[in-house]
Amino acid sequence: MSHRRAGPSSRAPESSRSQRQPGRAGSGAPKSVKSAKSVKSAGTIVRGLTLGSLAGLLSLSACSSMVPSQPADSERGAPATLHRLTRSEYLRTIEALLAPAGPGLRMPTDLEVDTVLHGFTTVAGSELTVSPRAAEQLEAAALDLAHQVFTDGVRREKLVGCAPQATVDKLAEDGCVQDFVTRIGLRAFRRPLTADEQLTYLTLATSLGKELGGAWPALEYTLAAVLQSPHFLFRVERGEPEPSLWPGAPARLRYTSWEMASRLSYALWGGPPDDELLAAAARDELLTEAGVRLQAQRMLEGAPDSAAGKRAQAGIGRFFGEYLKLDRLETVSKDKQLFPQLTPALLQAMRGEIERVTADLSLTPDADLRDLLSADHTFVNADLAKLYSLPEKDFQPGEWRRVTLPADGPRGGILTTAGFLTLNAHQTLTSPTLRGRFIREVLLCQDIPPPPPGVVTSLSPPTGMPQKTTLRQRLEQHRQDPACRGCHQLMDPLGLSLENFDPIGAFRTTEDDLPIDASASLDGVDFTGGRTLGKLLRDHPGLADCVARQLYRYTTGHLEVEGEQAQIARLGVALAQDGFRFRSLLVQLVMSDGFRFAEAPAAPAGDGSPAPNPHTEGM
Repeated sequence: MSHRRAGPSSRAPESSRSQRQPGRAGSGAPKSVKSAKSVKSAGTIVRGLTLGSLAGLLSLSACSSMVPSQPADSERGAPATLHRLTRSEYLRTIEALLAPAGPGLRMPTDLEVDTVLHGFTTVAGSELTVSPRAAEQLEAAALDLAHQVFTDGVRREKLVGCAPQATVDKLAEDGCVQDFVTRIGLRAFRRPLTADEQLTYLTLATSLGKELGGAWPALEYTLAAVLQSPHFLFRVERGEPEPSLWPGAPARLRYTSWEMASRLSYALWGGPPDDELLAAAARDELLTEAGVRLQAQRMLEGAPDSAAGKRAQAGIGRFFGEYLKLDRLETVSKDKQLFPQLTPALLQAMRGEIERVTADLSLTPDADLRDLLSADHTFVNADLAKLYSLPEKDFQPGEWRRVTLPADGPRGGILTTAGFLTLNAHQTLTSPTLRGRFIREVLLCQDIPPPPPGVVTSLSPPTGMPQKTTLRQRLEQHRQDPACRGCHQLMDPLGLSLENFDPIGAFRTTEDDLPIDASASLDGVDFTGGRTLGKLLRDHPGLADCVARQLYRYTTGHLEVEGEQAQIARLGVALAQDGFRFRSLLVQLVMSDGFRFAEAPAAPAGDGSPAPNPHTEGM
């Protein structure tokens, strides 16, 4: 996903798209369709409908970035926008939508890798649109998924819930077809279809039925059209004018109950709304703080083995995975001669440890999130136990254990986990600069500017030093350069406190046979070692605000604007006062004005009418 949202330029070349057929790529026409010519004709009908809808929707999205309709206010929020589903959101939405068809469907794997902006894929989803390559992949996925369902008699009847009885030229009048279009539309668009949309899909089913010679292939392509609709691929959240609370009150938009249902489910679960959330939207209960609180608490407080509990684990786990950059562990590369023990299994275990620690601290009702930095326990399997020099006997395959770390040992908190240390190191050497930069930028939200143009960032061979030197000594010499001193003085000291851990997180006491000095300073406070660093960061005055800021970016899908700074500050204060309970922060955030309201766009010049509602603009 690499194209900035700028209009319908995401259309793929027809020469490369026109041959796409249902089923697996290259598998040929399915037996259920009339002919290859009919298949091509049906594909053209669906494609034209989808591209026209996408063009209209993207043109409307340009309106969301217009200047505010009222003078600037100190707490004015961000404009409403479109949110393209991320890869994981798309897959979870597909799984939920097609779940009635039964398990075992082959999920698409040939999908573009998500782009990360400002730390999160959700922010990129709000700023980027569908590239030509992604459009082809999504079309192929839609056709293949629909083909899998409708060429299996059991699956299609489970999904549709009935069998069409009308002739192919009367499918729009068939009660079974009407019911299916209504239900699949509600689930796919996360809101009821408009009357025009309902008519469009029923007309499409009739046209396809006549072209393909049967009701089932007609519904197959109708489902494929739904799965390619921008109202499925994007979260269309444009809001509605908020009723004035008092004369002269600043104009703003409130998200509708249907839009709030999607905002809540993708923020907290990383997937689509469930039946209860959709029912609350249908009753228009998500316009108030009380209604939002009730649903948010339900969504987060389910038992771990309940459907809501599992969704909450997945959604919160996704936030921490992006926040801590865990996806990068999949592409970590180290020198194999120096670190032969770094196997794919060990890398997977490194991620598994951090995921278990964050889940434990974020989902336990009264857990203190600061323990993420200073906890005296962790979770290990046999591979990690060996790396950490912990007892490793009698582990069963796939077994994980919660272990208490030695009180006099070097480890404690996430900064001493092998996953964090491996991510923030080079192939052969550690990197105090990378480790320190992560702490400053990600944990404390402090900006570190890039190096000035022309500055050499690699460490030069030491001059005037013994032949053997430590990385600390080389960095100290590097900081003598005035162009480098300012930024490195912020990063290096923090990272140097972690020098007792090598590039894959194994503990060591020497570097090139020289003793390691892990002394450091954090904002004027001297200390030694990574375990103490975690304890100091736990009490850092900037921690609460930064956690709130990072979560705000992730859940709203945008980089905060100036008018949102006060809201974020209040969330940070509330988090600190509430004992750093993460679930409480999530509930407070989704109840905030920044999550529930958007800035009202200016009306076009010479026209006082509001922007058109995309729910009525085609599919």
